This record gives sequence, structure tokens and C-alpha cells, in this order.
Amino acid sequence: MFLLTLVRPGRRIRPHIAAAVCAALLGAAPPTAHAGGERHPLTGSRPAYAAASADAGPVPDGRHVTARVHLGSRDPQGLADLLHDISDPRSPHYRHYLTPAAYRRRFGPSATQLSDVVAWLNHSGFTVTGRTTQYVKITGSARAVRKAFGAGLHRYRTVHGTRDAPSGDLSVPASLAASVLGVSGLSTPGAARPLSAPAPGPALAAPADGAVCSGHFGQRRATGFPEAYGRTSTYAPCPYTPSRLRHAYGAGNTSGSTGRGSTIAVVDAYGSPAMPADADRYARITGDHAFGPHQYRQHVTPADWHVGDACAPPGTWAGEQALDVDLAHGLAPDADILYVGADSCLDDDLMDAESYVIDGRRADSISNSWAEIVHSELGHLTPALVDAWNLLFEQAAAEGIGVYFAAGDCGDSSPAAALTGVNCDPKTTRPQAGFPSGSPWVTSVGGTTLALDRRGDYAWETSMGDELSILTEKGKAWGPVPGVFTFGGGGGTSDFPQPWYQRGLVPGDTGHRATPDVALEGDGALPVLIGLTDSGAFHLVGFGGTSAAAPAFAAIQADAQQASGHRLGFANPLLYALAHAHLFHDVTDRPAGAGPRPLTVVRDEGPDTDTSTGEQRYLLYTLGHDFGLHARPGYDDATGLGSPTPGYLRWFRRTKGTLK
Repeated sequence: MFLLTLVRPGRRIRPHIAAAVCAALLGAAPPTAHAGGERHPLTGSRPAYAAASADAGPVPDGRHVTARVHLGSRDPQGLADLLHDISDPRSPHYRHYLTPAAYRRRFGPSATQLSDVVAWLNHSGFTVTGRTTQYVKITGSARAVRKAFGAGLHRYRTVHGTRDAPSGDLSVPASLAASVLGVSGLSTPGAARPLSAPAPGPALAAPADGAVCSGHFGQRRATGFPEAYGRTSTYAPCPYTPSRLRHAYGAGNTSGSTGRGSTIAVVDAYGSPAMPADADRYARITGDHAFGPHQYRQHVTPADWHVGDACAPPGTWAGEQALDVDLAHGLAPDADILYVGADSCLDDDLMDAESYVIDGRRADSISNSWAEIVHSELGHLTPALVDAWNLLFEQAAAEGIGVYFAAGDCGDSSPAAALTGVNCDPKTTRPQAGFPSGSPWVTSVGGTTLALDRRGDYAWETSMGDELSILTEKGKAWGPVPGVFTFGGGGGTSDFPQPWYQRGLVPGDTGHRATPDVALEGDGALPVLIGLTDSGAFHLVGFGGTSAAAPAFAAIQADAQQASGHRLGFANPLLYALAHAHLFHDVTDRPAGAGPRPLTVVRDEGPDTDTSTGEQRYLLYTLGHDFGLHARPGYDDATGLGSPTPGYLRWFRRTKGTLK
């Protein structure tokens, strides 16, 4: 009788509506939320280590589980069309960005999608503890996992210990296929690595610690040391300061653009209690100005930090934060800086940090100096998790936020490179581009070795690739020569299809996304100078890595935004449209003006080097020898389009960032 009051006389009740109402009256979830029948597989959701031969049996049904169900877009094709339209510099809708609220209305999960997902999860035995535009957070038992996702949790033996994982690919009801991208938290999470490495030794041009360095490339001959490749090497240049980089690339005060009006977000893990005081002190020492009132802000929640063996400790990440903030502020001295410290280096926490910026459009760009790899022994970056990351980057592009990622410091990231590379992931299983820098919706920033002349002007650049040799035969020879690969800019192809903006511009077309897109100075043998507090004392330290290149390029983009008067948004389509405009240095392994022989420098690690433990005070680096990657004329997999010339910012001032 009650059902008759819900419809008009003469109208038929549609069967699925009647069933849903009955279910609601009986306190049950609607059939779309839990009924048996067709399932949609989440392909690749079982990680690589979960092989049948390594199965150690199921986990107890009562095991407590916390996970995230990542949500899809309500209109994936519509989002793809919009992104092409607003990112293509030749489109009449170029830079017609959405507000976060407009994005949620058009492309976020609908209320119906969300309610169906929540009802299905509750019926399966999960409790929903949080929800965002991107995911639903759940807690429950291993029994609930099996009921909801059609696969149980098992323990698996690996060389890194016993790990939990689903016993097969997860699945969801077919009716939820468009709503659920995937699930994270049911297997061993991946850990991102900070892409920086300290380079101890000379700090300033006249170091008080007795270490020797050159004022410019080739200035000071390393006499008294053996020859390498038939000639005497020179001491490595002293670490670069932001003012020298600004002059070399035509940025900051040199260009008349200082980033004013832009906000650069820096996302790392954790956060230093000495920031921004360290950045202010560093700026004053190096001849720049400190932050103005409210120019530096941070979002850090130490009470929520997850500190454990999976991540580098907060002290290590503090060096990364110092490098990123010093370079972003140094090359865009009037831009606002928003530092967002994730609660750990794990994907879920880093995704939350990235979302904090994107959901509120709190910045014009995001600089990220950390990386993971997709193909590893653990295989934690499942296709669904990668899709969730990509959807977040698509949201950023829709809102006009440019996302910049360091390309990595391990050359082609192959197992052979990881044998000796100091900043490689030893679990890699094949050559590959890093992630997220390999995403088609971020700008991948590679590394170069920059040489300045005696006037401090740009002389040349080569690919960031260092081979290390040490003194042998009681100091009478360097060995081995060539040296052992130590450090190199990341690049290569990712698993993604080639994006439209790279077509016809990347030689040797593989049909896949190629990285990096651009490159800047980041060599560990010729590092940049940063300032940070360690063990209660402030230090000036040389740091290297594409960690330096990413915030530096994000800062140059802030300068370009000021020059153009427009929010730049996702940069790649415009960068590739300018590929033949002579606005990038064409970086090669054998740069013009550097001579025909291999490039070498001797680096003095300083008199405090403890030689009794086998440490070497003097090191020989052969430059421009990246592992598995080569810088060639035109676009290449070591340096991308190259590094920006001073004409790059002049172009933005002249054209307002618009193609004719």
C-alpha cells in the first residue's frame, strides 16, 4: 500500500525503481551495489611479487585492512576533449581553464556514483572513513576484501621479506566499472625517492675549509695529478648559486621577470622546522633577498607523519626541501612559495599532498623532486594506481596548474645502471622512464652539466652523466678510465601512448611517451649550492640531481607567466610547439666549444675526508656520459628539447605567450 503513494495513478513502476525502494524499506543496499553477476576486472591489481610459487597462504579472515578505492571521472572522453582544447596553443579555447568547483561538477564522480560505491562497500563489510573527489577511504577485514573484490589476501615470500597481496586480480561489480579506477593499500606500498644527492666539498669560490674549486669551468688546472685521456684535468667549478643560474638562463632580474604574481607549490615528504629561516639566511649569504611577509607558506602536519623503514628519514627529505625552495625562490625571487609536506613518501600520502594544491587551486605550478619506477621487483605501481595519479594530473591541467617532475638521476634506470648509480632504485627490472615524470600530463625535467665562462656567461651544456675514477697505483694514475657510472639524468620512454603534442617531433618514434621534455643544470659533479640546518648547525652544501632542475624550471615558468600575463597551465603542448623556434639550447654529449676529448673535472672533497676508512679526497669525473641515454641534435632522451635560452623569456614578453 505504501508503494502506491510514490507514483501517480496510471503510471507503471519501473522494475529497477521498485526493487530499489523495496531494498531501502528492508534496510538493504540496492541491487546495483552488491548483487552477484557480471564483474569488471581491475587488470594488473595483483603486484608482480604475488606469484603462485611464492604463495605462503591466506591471511586470517579477521585481519584489519585499510585501503582506498580510487574513483573515476564521470565523463572521461569529455575530459580528454576539454584538455586537448584548452592545452593546444592553436585552439581558440586555449587557457580557458575550469575552477575546481566547475571541474567537480563536470568531471568528478556524481552523487549517484558515489552513493552506489559507498552502498556496495558497506554491504561488503567495509566502513567508509573518508572521501574526497579522488577516492573513498575504507577500513574492514580480509573477509570484506574477498567479498567486495572477489580475491582473498595472501602472504607471499619475496627477497625483501614476506608481503601481503591479493591472490588474483581484483574485480568490482560491472555496474561500478565506470566509477572505480582501482584500489590501493592491499599490497606493499611503493616508496618515492628524493632525487637529490649532497656533494660535500667546496662551498664558495674562496672556501675556508681548504678545498679547491674553479671560479668557472676550466679556470684552475689540477696540476700534480695524473692525466686523463691524455691531458691534465681542471678542478670542478664551485657550486652554482641562483644568481649565476639566473644569468646563464636569462631568468629573474636578468630578464625583468621575477615571478611576481605567481605561486609555486613544492611537494616533498615531511618538512624542516628550520624553514623558511634557512632559506632567508641562504638568500642573504648568496646576495639575494629573503622572503617578504607571507611570501612563504607551508602546509605540514608532523602529528600525522608516518616515519618508518619504507621512507628516507625526515632529515634526508629536509635537504630535498631546502634544495627545492632555494632554487624556486632563487630563480623566481618574487613568486610566492607554498611548501606542502606529505605525511610520508608513500603514494597515498604524496597523492594527498598533491591534491591539497589541486583541489583548492592553491598554486599556479607544482614542483616535485621525487620519483618511483613502474617496473620493479615489487611492482607496487599497479595500472589502477597509475591511472589514479594520471586523473589527478588531468584535473590539474583542467584547472590551469602546471605540474613539473624531476626525471630521475639514474640514466635509463636499467638494472645495469642501478649496479653502480648512487641514486638508483635497486629493484628495477628493465630500462624505463621514471614515474610520475613519465606521465603524459606532467612536464618531465631532465638534467644537464652547465659550464660558464670567465664572465659568468653561458658557455655550453652537455648531458648529465658522470663516470667516476679514483687515484690508483699510489696516486700515479686514475682508474678505471673511463670511470664507473655514478650519476645521470633520467629519461627514456614510458608505457603511455605517445601524446599528441610529441607527434612528429620525437625522432625514432616508438609510439610511446618520451622523456624528458626539457632539462637544466643538475649535475652532482658540478652541483648547486644550498643552505640547511643539520644537527643544529647551518651549513652551505653542494647538492646535485634533477631535483635542482625541476624547481629551477618551475621558477622560470613563473617568470614566463609574469612576462605573458597569463596563467600558463600545462606546459608541454606549448613547449613542443616552440621546438623549432630556437628558444632552447640544443644540448649534446659533445658540446661545441668543449674540445674533442672527453670532458673531465677533478673534485676536491675537502681536507676533512676520512681517508683511513677508504674515502677518497680527490675524485675524477668524466662528464656527458649518461647511462643508456644520449644527447643528440634535436630532441633526445637525455635532455629533451634542451634548456631555455635567454630568448625564451623574451619570447613570452614579446608575444604574451601566444602563437602567431
